[in-house]
Amino acid sequence: MNSASACPPPWCADFAETAPFHHVASLAARLAGGDWPKLQRLNELAAAQHLVNGAALPLRFAAQRQRCGQRDYEASILARAEVPSRERNWHDLFNALTWLTFPRAKAALNVAQCTALVLPPERVTRGPRSDAATLFDESGLLLLGTSSELAELLRARRWQEAFVQHRALWAGARVYVFGHAVLEKLLRPWPGITGKCLFLAVDDLPDPGLPAAWLDAALAEVWTSAEIRCPADLFPLPLLGIPGWWPANADAAFYQDARVFRPGAAGAV
Repeated sequence: MNSASACPPPWCADFAETAPFHHVASLAARLAGGDWPKLQRLNELAAAQHLVNGAALPLRFAAQRQRCGQRDYEASILARAEVPSRERNWHDLFNALTWLTFPRAKAALNVAQCTALVLPPERVTRGPRSDAATLFDESGLLLLGTSSELAELLRARRWQEAFVQHRALWAGARVYVFGHAVLEKLLRPWPGITGKCLFLAVDDLPDPGLPAAWLDAALAEVWTSAEIRCPADLFPLPLLGIPGWWPANADAAFYQDARVFRPGAAGAV
């Protein structure tokens, strides 16, 4: 669904030049200009990539004329292949860029949402699977690694080990910001920005830049197979702790802030 900052940043054509936006940088370059891209331009990109929804219908970004609830928003995407979108809006632009970057995963998330929201409107409730899907859609991160060691440390919130003592593990990892709400926050970054992370083990890391089709398919399978059943299946990751994503984290003292790097529960593994 849609949200917006109280005072959103103005249009900036070079927004994708910092590390957290690495996976949408090539798309952003195709939007370059002195003003916000029109929905027509996003639909041209969608058509060029042959984007489809979970029902294999050609996907388009349609002007949102009025507010809509979660059920109507998700149903519009699945039934009509229309993503309600607002122009001149960072939140919706990043949603569109995520569709263009991870089309199969976004379609699978939409199907998961619609499956979880089958009750009549007056009785719609969000269960744990719907909550998890919404959380990942808005705030999700994808961590790829050739080893699960880093993911295990992060899940246990063993921050000093993950970020300081075993910092070299990050050379065998890559993070993609999937959640469009998190991308919006990163326009004006602050240390407390935290996403909900999903780990995928890989034999080799993909080349930097636009993710490969196999990665999109692998992420889609996670949601199609109902591997993620509740929000607790995702673990928190403070984004600006990722090496190379924030200059201040080159100093180990950065990770001493317990307001950001909160300790895990006793006995966590």
